[in-house]
Amino acid sequence: ESMSPEERIGQLFLVNFRGTNINSDSQIYDLIVNHHVGGVVLTASNDNFADEPNTVSGANQLINSLQTIEWDSASQGISGNTSRNAYVPLFIGISQDGDAAPHDQILSGLTPLPDAMAIGATWNTELAKQVGSVLGSELSALGFNLLLGPAFDVAESPNPSSVSDLGTQVFGGDPFWAGEMGRAYVTGLHTGSNNRMVVIAKHFPGRGSSDRLPEEEVATVRKTLDQLKQ
Repeated sequence: ESMSPEERIGQLFLVNFRGTNINSDSQIYDLIVNHHVGGVVLTASNDNFADEPNTVSGANQLINSLQTIEWDSASQGISGNTSRNAYVPLFIGISQDGDAAPHDQILSGLTPLPDAMAIGATWNTELAKQVGSVLGSELSALGFNLLLGPAFDVAESPNPSSVSDLGTQVFGGDPFWAGEMGRAYVTGLHTGSNNRMVVIAKHFPGRGSSDRLPEEEVATVRKTLDQLKQ
């Protein structure tokens, strides 16, 4: 309620930026301080991560610095603006799907984890939960609080020749078990991060099938997503 209309609008935006420069003359600094964006997403393609062996430490330092900009802007007013903004910590997001490049953004310094299909092939929800817990714990320790993933689509009709094919990013081809493995994985993410990680399932519905999914399968996945929201 203390937010201005401009601040409320800014909170709706999740942005990215190139490089690691967040000085007062950078675009990301301006977006945080003057336009009150809700958060940022860090990606390897935008060169947001340093080369090894400084990848993890550099990511942690960058995230802390971004959050400090938001804090300073709210607590004391900066960039020549004496009025204080409402303090809302930034969402710091990443997509980290496992099995290294191109599906991982951080390629060194974290525990190497399998992709979703390798996890699904075990038919063991406890293992899915364990993998999610490791990822949630490590990303949270770096300062990430938003994960874009996992994929909740179903590989009903795999087509490797198609650019839209999700390949090994999905848990499998059975809607029920893809939902069960995905649910366990998300539970692990929440547990590992001590409930400090917002998880956004992606690529649903339809990319995993050349035809429209049957209504009963759509209902199954929707039910799983509704349960996760609760």
